[in-house]
Amino acid sequence: MKKIYLAIISLVMVGIISSCSDDFGDMNVPSNATDVVEPKFFLNAMEQGVYNNYQRNVNLYPDVYSQYWANTVSGFEASRYEYVDDWIGNQWSEHYAAMLRRADAMEQMFGENPNYVDAIAIKDIWMCYWWSRMSDTYGDIPYFGTPSGEAVAYTSQEEIYTDLFKVLDNAVTSITGGADQYVYSDGYDLIFDGDVDKWKRFGNSLRLRLAMRISNVNPEQAEAEVKAAIDGPGGLMTSNDDVAKVSMWSEGWYDYINQMGWNWNNIRMSETFSNYCYSESSVDEDPRASIWFAYQRDVEGTATAMTKEEVGKTRYFGLKNGLNTIDDSFKEDYATLNLDGGYVDFTQSGEDAMSCPVMFYSEVQFLLAEAALRGWVSENPNTYYKAGIQASMDYVGVESDDATAYIEGVADLAGSNEAQLKKIITQKWLANFPNGVEGWADFRRTDYPDLTLPAGGVSSSSSVAEGTYVKRIRYPDNEHRLNETNMPVSLNSLDADRMDIRVWWDVSDTKTKSDGLMNSNF
Repeated sequence: MKKIYLAIISLVMVGIISSCSDDFGDMNVPSNATDVVEPKFFLNAMEQGVYNNYQRNVNLYPDVYSQYWANTVSGFEASRYEYVDDWIGNQWSEHYAAMLRRADAMEQMFGENPNYVDAIAIKDIWMCYWWSRMSDTYGDIPYFGTPSGEAVAYTSQEEIYTDLFKVLDNAVTSITGGADQYVYSDGYDLIFDGDVDKWKRFGNSLRLRLAMRISNVNPEQAEAEVKAAIDGPGGLMTSNDDVAKVSMWSEGWYDYINQMGWNWNNIRMSETFSNYCYSESSVDEDPRASIWFAYQRDVEGTATAMTKEEVGKTRYFGLKNGLNTIDDSFKEDYATLNLDGGYVDFTQSGEDAMSCPVMFYSEVQFLLAEAALRGWVSENPNTYYKAGIQASMDYVGVESDDATAYIEGVADLAGSNEAQLKKIITQKWLANFPNGVEGWADFRRTDYPDLTLPAGGVSSSSSVAEGTYVKRIRYPDNEHRLNETNMPVSLNSLDADRMDIRVWWDVSDTKTKSDGLMNSNF
């Protein structure tokens, strides 16, 4: 995994060489220098983007908006919907100044080389994930023409999604797996280690995710894209071996949830997540809870993970989301990240210390369950629903008997389509933990599961109306200073650029729920 740092050094050297060449011509370029960097160095750095500035880009925003976690720092008002440009604003600059430039450099260097078709296709699949994540965060964003470095008009989210489907189709179809193709070797591909078949399955599964994202705003296109994803070359993810996640080198330091949940003590399990861990099966406690969570106690000066039984509690309790003030003494009363629980993504395994999820196999099963409920695939939605729960249990490492008991205690899907969808999304939300980016997106799209408004009310600096959930992140301050002319007309001022405005695929408001159900998902 030390090659991560070699990748960064190589990229820096390319920048130095390019700069010297721009300023002084060839006279400053040594005869043995190269201005071509292997694709693996670019991809490696691009994949690490999932946990770059994780606290500011993800944990203080999607992680708490999805209500997987609750904030324990009184000065952090993000959980009360306050925008802080120095925090989440990093995501915008990192995307356009780093992620996009690396992708464009790969395209410029290797896009016309027949030996790099697979490498470019994998880059395109990854960028589709990243573009969708950016657009789902903000809505309309600069998209077409952005590699030029010039200010361009914002592209509507609808147009972006239409193009992403085309790019994914072309990328998956173009992968050859041929012996003449460049391979992301030696562990530089932190997700699939250069396995092109797994990249194809991820590409199709990502297409399925995005298809379901637009299910309420354009069901006809959504159905067509669902079928195209299922029929795509290589098919969908087939098992937990296909899970897309970015691993971290065990000897490195990373700004990931291990820091927030354990070392910095800035988060706790949310009350919402805790409640759902005790409400969805007749066996009471979800067997994943004791693997995911623990209580932190000081034992002879060392922070130590303890079970609920060891601390004399009846369950893993969560903290309310969005409290205005928080007493530090409360921290012992609420569960946090369990680094010793055996969950493969939280504990050291070989060279990997932790992994940041991009897409679970269980998510694919829940997506298929929803597609079946909508009549877009012929199978019984309940089959996929239970398969999704089983896949999550297996991945988390739940004992077989405990998993079986929990699943048998989960009622089969029944009732109205909305009632069945609520069950599907709730179990999907549980299984997607700790992927707050996806958990927040699903809540905005379907308004399931039932989350709670900030317990302390929205921040006085928030642009979200009281009694309303946050729906997007506003554009960075620098965009307003320098590029308002290219923004959507309805958002091109700080007053108008509100965080309670729905993105394109989010067609309804949670306030329209009746008896816990929406009437807008079908």
